[in-house]
Amino acid sequence: MSNITNKTNTYLWVEVSSSPSRETDKAEYIQKAGPITASYGGKPVKTFKTSSALDHGHALQVAILYSFPDQQSIDNLFSDPEYIKLIPVREKAFSEIRYTILEEIEV
Repeated sequence: MSNITNKTNTYLWVEVSSSPSRETDKAEYIQKAGPITASYGGKPVKTFKTSSALDHGHALQVAILYSFPDQQSIDNLFSDPEYIKLIPVREKAFSEIRYTILEEIEV
């Protein structure tokens, strides 16, 4: 019998708070980052409005769960030259941003 490994997705959990009066930067970032993310297999799964943070200082405004084929795809996204060019726009658009990579496990 062969050793079969089940293919599981990798997820990127993104939490953000928008910078006040920076809607133009936010729109530019979303418009340009979306296609780059998709080119690495990133697909938005669900978007959440956050209501509270139970174990740390404060909750950020919005959380988005993205599905990716694997962690290497996420690493490639964040090292893509076109994405790197967007970092100054991202920094203006969002007052805070957190990224967490999640690996699906079988229990």
